[in-house]
Amino acid sequence: MTATKKTSGQRHRERVAKRNRENTRSVQDIAPLPPMTNPKRRMACRKDLKNFCLAYFPNRFGLDFAEYHLQYIKRLETIMIQGGGKIAIAMPRGSGKTTIAMTAILWALLYGHCRYIVVVGANNEAADKIIKNIKISLINTQALLEDFPESVYPFKKLGGAAGQARGQRYLGELTAIEWKPNSIVFADIPGSPASGAMLYSVGIKGAVRGANRVMPDGSVARPDLVLLDDPQTEASAKSPKQIEHLTEVIDKSVEGLVGPAAELAMIMTCTVIQEDDLSTFYLKNPEWKGLRFKMVEKMPDRMDLWEKYRDIRKNEDAEKATMFYKHHRAEMREGAVVSWTENYDSNSLDALQHAMNIWAKNEITFSSEYQNEPMKPDQGAMLVPAKVIRTRLNGLDHMTVPLDAQTLTGFIDVHDDLLYYSVAAWSDDFTGYIIDYGTYPKQVRRVFSKGETGLITMSRDDQRKDGIIQAGLISLIKELLATRWEVEGDSSSEEHITFSKLLIDSRYKPKVVDNAIRIAVGRTTVVVPSIGKGIRASQQQMNEWKHKSGEHHGNHWIEKTPSGRLRLLTVDTNFWKCQVHDAFRLLPGNPGCLTLWGNDAETHRMFSNHMNGETAKLVESGGNSIYEWQNTPNDNHFFDCMVGNMAAASRLGIKPAEEIIVKTKRRRNQT
Repeated sequence: MTATKKTSGQRHRERVAKRNRENTRSVQDIAPLPPMTNPKRRMACRKDLKNFCLAYFPNRFGLDFAEYHLQYIKRLETIMIQGGGKIAIAMPRGSGKTTIAMTAILWALLYGHCRYIVVVGANNEAADKIIKNIKISLINTQALLEDFPESVYPFKKLGGAAGQARGQRYLGELTAIEWKPNSIVFADIPGSPASGAMLYSVGIKGAVRGANRVMPDGSVARPDLVLLDDPQTEASAKSPKQIEHLTEVIDKSVEGLVGPAAELAMIMTCTVIQEDDLSTFYLKNPEWKGLRFKMVEKMPDRMDLWEKYRDIRKNEDAEKATMFYKHHRAEMREGAVVSWTENYDSNSLDALQHAMNIWAKNEITFSSEYQNEPMKPDQGAMLVPAKVIRTRLNGLDHMTVPLDAQTLTGFIDVHDDLLYYSVAAWSDDFTGYIIDYGTYPKQVRRVFSKGETGLITMSRDDQRKDGIIQAGLISLIKELLATRWEVEGDSSSEEHITFSKLLIDSRYKPKVVDNAIRIAVGRTTVVVPSIGKGIRASQQQMNEWKHKSGEHHGNHWIEKTPSGRLRLLTVDTNFWKCQVHDAFRLLPGNPGCLTLWGNDAETHRMFSNHMNGETAKLVESGGNSIYEWQNTPNDNHFFDCMVGNMAAASRLGIKPAEEIIVKTKRRRNQT
C-alpha cells in the first residue's frame, strides 16, 4: 500500500508549524544563564546564615542583632545544615522571628542544605503569605540574581506568570520549574545546588499529609524540614480540645511526613498566648529544645515611677510622659535590662521607653506577645463568662421598667465613629434591669466589632471630627430623653419613667461633651459629664482622698465642678467594673443582681462579649488588694456603659442590700 502523497500546501503548513515550534522552544529556552557576579560573597555565606542575612538583605536587617537573634540564627543554621532535630522559639512580637525564618529558608534552598521545605501556618492564608514573601525576595533581590543566577534567573524569566513554567527549557531540556501560590520548585539546572528544590505551604488544619509529592518518575518526595510558623490562634490557644487536636496533628501528621529511616528537622516559631497553650507545651518539651525570649529581660526597679508615667501618658499626653521620663531617666532605668537596645521608634528616647510604652498601653498584651510570659489571670472568681452573662434574663419586654424599679440611669460611651449607650432601671436594693442598649447611629447587624467595614458611622467628609461627635451626642441625648420608658403592665397609662441620671464619658472630648449637653438640655443635674480613673493598688484609694471645697464624695466616686466645665462625676473604674461582674454573678431573683430583658440569650451575644472585653489581675500593694482591669483586643464599650450606669445609681443614693443591712445593725447596736 503506497503512502498518500502530500500536497505542496500540506508540506508548507508542516514547515511553518515546525518553525513555530522551534521558535517557541527558542523563546522558552533560558540559556545562556547570566554569569555569577560575586562568587566570593556567595562562598562566604555558604555556611554562615548571619552573614547571608546581612550581605543579601541589608535593608531588612538594618539594626544590630540582639543576643537572642544570634542564638536563634545559630540554631537555624545548625538544624538546616546537619538535618534532623526540633527547636521551638518564642520571641517578642515585631522582633523578626518570621522574617529571619523566611531568609533562612532561602539560604537553605539556594545552597542545597535542604531539598524540600514545608511551611505550616495557623491557616492556609498565613502559610501562603510566607511563600509569597519568599517569592518576592527571590525575584526582586538583585544581589541574589547576581550570585545565584542558576537559581534565580529561571524564576525571573517567568515574569510572574505560572503558566510559563510548563514550557521553560534550559539547553533544550525542560526545567520542571514551578511557580504556584502555595508552592515553588527550583529549575532543574545541571550543577545548581538548588536544582529541583521545593517549597510548599499548608495550613495546620489543611491537608498536611498532602505535602508528600509524587514525582514524574513515580518516586515520592518527602520534606527534610518543616517550619511551623505561629501554628495557633487566639481562639485555639484558649481551647483545650483544639490544643489537643493541634498537638496530634504536629506529632502524627507533620512528623509522619518523613520517610523510613529518615529524620525530619522541625522548627516552630511561636508566641505564648497563655501558659497552658500549644506554644508552652512545645517550649517545655525537652525534645524541642525550646527558647523563650523577652523584650525586657528584667523590668525596672522603680515601677512606681513607670506607673506615674503610664498615668500621664493615659490621662494627659505622650509628650508630657516623655518629658517626665527625660527628667527621671536615670531612676527609671535602674535595674532594667532590655534585650534589643537598637529597637525603638522616633517617639521614644530609647528601647526601654519604647517597650514600656507598649506595657503602658496594655499590660496583658505586653506580657504575652512581647514577654512570652502571660499574666496569670487571677480572675477566676472575678470575671463572669460571656456565655453566662447572656443567660441572666428577666423575661421583661424590651424598654420596659419592672414594677419594683423606681430609678432610671443611662450612660453614653464616646468614640469618633460611633456612640455606645445603655439604659438601666434600679430597685432600692441595687437590683439592676438592663432595658436597652445600642449605638448611634443604629446598626443593621446584631453582632459587629467597632472598626469593621460596612458599619453605619457618624463620619462625613465635609465636617470636622469634633462637630460630628457633638452633633451625634445632641441627637442621642434628645432621643434618649424623649423615649417613653413604660412601666411593666402599664402600657396604656400616660405615666412613664424619666431619667434620674444620664452620664456621658468625657475623657476623650471634654469640651465637646460639655457643649453637647448645654445645647441639648442646658445646665442640668440629670445629664452630667463623667470621667473614669482606674485606681491601682499602689495608689491611694478614692474613698481615702481628702475632701475639698465644693466636692461631693460617695462610694468610689467624686462629683465636683472643674474650672470652666460643667459639674463632673469622677468614677473609680477598677472598683465599679468589679461591681458589674459581682452583680452578673448573682442568679436572677437575688437582691443586687443584674439582668437583661427578654428570654433569648442570643439577643445579647454582642453585649455579653463586651462584658469580657477586659481582664482583671489581683494586685497587692501598700496594704491594698485590688483587681486592676486591662483591655483586651476585643470591644468593651457596653462594659464601660454598665460601669457608668452602676456609678450613676450609686450617685443617686441607691445602696446594695448588704450595705443597708450592715448600717441598720450598727445603728441598733448603738442604741
